[in-house]
Amino acid sequence: MAKDASSSLQQNLSIGLPPTTPPPPRPPLLSHYDVFLSFRGEDVRGKFVDHLYSRLRGLKINVFMDSKTMSRGDVIEKSILTAIERSRVFVVLFSSRYADSMWCLDELVKITRCAKRKGHVAMPVFFHVSPDDVAGQTGVYEEAFVNHEKGGFKKKRVENWRKALIAVAGISGWCFGENE
Repeated sequence: MAKDASSSLQQNLSIGLPPTTPPPPRPPLLSHYDVFLSFRGEDVRGKFVDHLYSRLRGLKINVFMDSKTMSRGDVIEKSILTAIERSRVFVVLFSSRYADSMWCLDELVKITRCAKRKGHVAMPVFFHVSPDDVAGQTGVYEEAFVNHEKGGFKKKRVENWRKALIAVAGISGWCFGENE
C-alpha cells in the first residue's frame, strides 16, 4: 500500500503538477513579554508600579510598562494591545481610579480574552481598594460605572468591562492598604 502511495506521488510529480509550496514565512514577533503591567498611571505611577517594575527587571523578567517600554512615535493603543497579545502574565493593579479609565477597562477586556484564549495568567493586585468593591463594582467602582453609563458608551462595551472586572477580581491576588 505504501508503495502505491509513493508511486502515485512520483506520477503526479512527473506529469507536471506544481509542487506544493510552503506558505510564506510569518514576520517574526518583535518581542515577547513575561509580564504586562496594567494600571492607572495617576494612581500608582512613581509609586508602587515603578518599584514593581524595577524589581521585576532586576530579576531579569521582561516587563511591558507603557512609559518604560514604548518609544516616541509609537501608536499607544496598537502598542498596548500588541503587548498584551505577546505577554504571558498580566499583573493588573486595581486602584481607586482604575475603573475611571476607559483605556484601563479596554486593556482589561483584552487581558481577559487573552487569558481565556491562550491560557495566560492574570494576577490582580488591589492597591487601596477592596477586591469586593472591584468584583461587585461598589464604592468608587460603582461611581465610575455610573459616569460611564451617563457618558454614552455602548451598553455592550460597558457589559464587557463589568465582566472583565468580575473575572480578574475573582482571582486570588495581593491586597495593599494605606499603610503598606
